[in-house]
Amino acid sequence: MVVEINGQTLGNSLSVTMKSDVKTSTTITPSSVSPVLKTRVSIQLESDFPFTLDRGDFSINATSTTNSSYVRYLNVVEVDDSAKSMVALFGGAESGTFQISIRHTEYGLVGTDGLLLDVSSSITSYSPSSGSIYGGTVLTVTGTNFGTEKTDNPIQISNNGGVDSINCYVLETSATEIKCRIESFLNKVDGDVDTMIVFLKTSEEAVCDPVSKCEYTWTSVLPLVTKTTLEWDAESYEWQVWVQGTGFTGDETTTQMFIEDVA
Repeated sequence: MVVEINGQTLGNSLSVTMKSDVKTSTTITPSSVSPVLKTRVSIQLESDFPFTLDRGDFSINATSTTNSSYVRYLNVVEVDDSAKSMVALFGGAESGTFQISIRHTEYGLVGTDGLLLDVSSSITSYSPSSGSIYGGTVLTVTGTNFGTEKTDNPIQISNNGGVDSINCYVLETSATEIKCRIESFLNKVDGDVDTMIVFLKTSEEAVCDPVSKCEYTWTSVLPLVTKTTLEWDAESYEWQVWVQGTGFTGDETTTQMFIEDVA
């Protein structure tokens, strides 16, 4: 390289060596995260990365593959130099696919070709797809990237957006399954079909993978209670309620009885 300043060529030359053995990051785990929840992601570098890892030396960003102006930044919170790995905190983004970029203060850009992060949440199945016109049905929804707090993913049964939507109160939740109970004392019309919606912190809706929309049908074909009997059990010192009728299904593990909303 020849350096020229104010029209004068310097006598000394400066040589620059460009390295062709670009170090890369090999994996990101998990490769799919929620759009609305903070998630720790682990990034693995090549084992011979030439610098001691220090979290202050790295900057990481995620750029939308469909909109290069939409960039989210990840904060490096942990490094393991012996394993040449680090942990970064992803704060969420609009649903989509993002290209990961990593820069080191001394090494420069680390190779990240093909290192993509899927930002999404989806419903893969739900059961049952129909229930009582009076409500009270327990739904089990399976999918991806749900939250572990009951308030992370509100669920509603809706036929007109937010107007007259019916709540399904979350009973249990994990990253892949939510159980909720539809509110009671309804008076829906037999055969009506509404849409079940799983919200992501109310800012987005989880995509329904099985079909274009997750349909839920109200039905009046229900078990019939013909008689109830109250008996005192001397052995357990408890009152017991016996229910007789037709059309009952399930067993004691899947059946619940409520008296004024008390199980």
